[in-house]
Order: sequence, then structure tokens, then C-alpha cells
Amino acid sequence: MSAQSSSSPALDPLTALQARLQQAEAELAAARAELTVTRDELEHFMHKVSHDLRAPLRHITSYGTMLREMLAEGEDPSACLDTMDQSARHMGKMIDALLALSRLAKTELQPVPLPLAEIVAEAVRGVQAQAGSRHIEWHVAADWPELWADAGLMRQVWGHLLANAVKFTRKRPEARIDVGWQPGPDGQSGPTFFVQDNGVGFNPAYKHELFGLFQRLHSTSEYEGTGLGLALARQIVQRHGGQIDAEAGLDQGCRVSFSLPPAA
Repeated sequence: MSAQSSSSPALDPLTALQARLQQAEAELAAARAELTVTRDELEHFMHKVSHDLRAPLRHITSYGTMLREMLAEGEDPSACLDTMDQSARHMGKMIDALLALSRLAKTELQPVPLPLAEIVAEAVRGVQAQAGSRHIEWHVAADWPELWADAGLMRQVWGHLLANAVKFTRKRPEARIDVGWQPGPDGQSGPTFFVQDNGVGFNPAYKHELFGLFQRLHSTSEYEGTGLGLALARQIVQRHGGQIDAEAGLDQGCRVSFSLPPAA
């Protein structure tokens, strides 16, 4: 008895053409939606940049006028010059941060298996050096999961998150920073990494602003910086297909966590 093979009937040319047209229309609709999102993000980005760069520029302009008046009246202009110098330096840092963000958007990801323990230890040593003689109680996980990601960009993420924790625990006589990870809730999703501190925290009502461009929830007179570190961290995590979040309360510390898909 001979075996008979069966095959599914082939699509007629018209049906096949209609299927290809439907697929092309779906891809075109997705591309249009992505373009709309990109255009809106770019418009928001340009508005934010132009607004925030005007602040130090206004300082320089207004204090320049005061400087002329003080010189004309024979007064000491040192205070004006100091303010103008600080504003110019801050503006320069903002421009450097924008260039870093621009380079990040064009950087091609190069995922490799990461030695996370080494990367985190390196980041901790870096921020410890910046903290100087401050005493910080560190609790860093000993074992880390395997992760595929861009090594250089992941170093940036850990650097920004740890630098933030060190900065905002500055006023704590007993600063503590915990660095670790948790497995995915279902055993299939990727792990969640976190940096938790006992610093000043922030008002949860403004949580949506935390990862925005040049967003600051504390004044520059208290804590230095351009407010771009978390925005860069978010961009890197999202480029890997992950998500980043933060939980905090006023004067109750902060916990920043991010997760990456297993195949990132």
C-alpha cells in the first residue's frame, strides 16, 4: 500500500496579492504611527531644550547689564562675574549633556554577555571616589544573573543611578545604598535591577517628571547637576527594550529599578 502525500491548496494569484497588500498597509500604518510619535517627541524635545537653555542665558544677559552699571558707579563687580561664570558653566554642561543624548540616539547597540558583578563593582568604585571621605554603607549583591546588553551603555546606566544615590544621601549622617536584583515574577521575564538609598527622596506627585529632559525635583543650590542623568538612563534602558521606574517619598529615600527582556 503506497502512502499518499497531501498538501495545502495554493493561494490563487489574486488572494496572494490581496494578502501582500494588507501586509504592506499594516506596515505602512505602523511606520506612520512611529513617525508621528517621533515627530511629537522631537517637538517636545526642542521646546524643552530651548526653554531650559534660556535660563542660564537670561542670567548672563541680566547680570551683564548690572555689571555695566556697577562698573560705571565704581562698585566691585565680583559677585556679578561669579554669577555669570556659573551660568556659563551650567549652560556648557547642558550642551554637553545634549550632545551625549544625541550620540546615544545614534549609537548602534552591541549586545554581549555581561559580567554584571564586575560592571557594578566598577561603578561603585567610581562613585566612591567622587564621594571622597564620606562614609556610605554599601550593600551590593554578591551574585548576579547573566545578561545580554551593550556593555558601554550599561556602565552608563549604573553610573548615573549610583551617582544619583550618592548625591541625594549627602545630608544623611548614616547614608546607606543597596544595589541588587530580583528575578522576573513569572520566571520567564528578565530580572529587575535596583538601586535604593535612604536619601531625601522626592514628592511622588512629581514622579512623572523624574526621567524627563533637564527635569530636577531639587534646586541646584542644594544639589548640583543638569538633571539629565536619569533621562539618559531611561533612553538606554528603552533602547534595550526594557523599562525603568522610581519609587520614593519626601525624606524617605528613593528606589530606582529597571528591567530588561531576557533576549535584550
